[in-house]
Amino acid sequence: MERPGVRVLLAAPGRGLPRAAIDWIAERQRYTRVIVPPAIRAAGDLPARLNHEPFGPPETRAATAAGRAAALLDAAGMRAWAIEAVALALLEGGVVVAPDEALFRDLIPFSSWSMNVPARPTDGLLVQHLGIAGRMPAELGTTAAQAQEAVASGDAARIQRVARQRRLAARADGPVRFRRIAKRSAGLRPFVVYLDLLPAAGAAGEPFGAWLRDEAGEDAAALLSTAAAVFI
Repeated sequence: MERPGVRVLLAAPGRGLPRAAIDWIAERQRYTRVIVPPAIRAAGDLPARLNHEPFGPPETRAATAAGRAAALLDAAGMRAWAIEAVALALLEGGVVVAPDEALFRDLIPFSSWSMNVPARPTDGLLVQHLGIAGRMPAELGTTAAQAQEAVASGDAARIQRVARQRRLAARADGPVRFRRIAKRSAGLRPFVVYLDLLPAAGAAGEPFGAWLRDEAGEDAAALLSTAAAVFI
């Protein structure tokens, strides 16, 4: 049996979650698996609806790896809860679902390409493109192995070079993959963000590189792959 698509709910602890967005996800994504990240659960005061399907926890292994990655990368001045959500999407092959436009600024440190639109797309287009974003190619521009080697080297110039190659590939891929939404980015409303942890890994330095090299195992390739966030 084919596994359901994976969605990762992005929410900032303490900012609240729009009830309309939760209801929309519950109705329009009911055949998917919607992960509520541990950092969001730990913050408490969540709507009771998040205790029921399609909402649920991540796989144990993914939760452990995402939590460790978030702790190490947060030392570089990032937001641990945002890193955790991005990492979970990478590890579980899913798409981040952003229910609030204000979350765009929280994703900027991980963005390799993004598209804005003048107005919210129709429900049908959003559902369709959540599916498209959930089937992103694991590798864009460079392989995960090349990214791992760059991080392991600790060479800032090498990391920047690989990250640039990935940004260029994302900028070529995005307008084609999301052409039904718009031909190019325009307007003020965020729609999609391509996510890449490589620049953050470079900024975190040796502690993250050592963990990725010595302990992360096969999760290392997933953490340096490609995912996307879609604003609903």
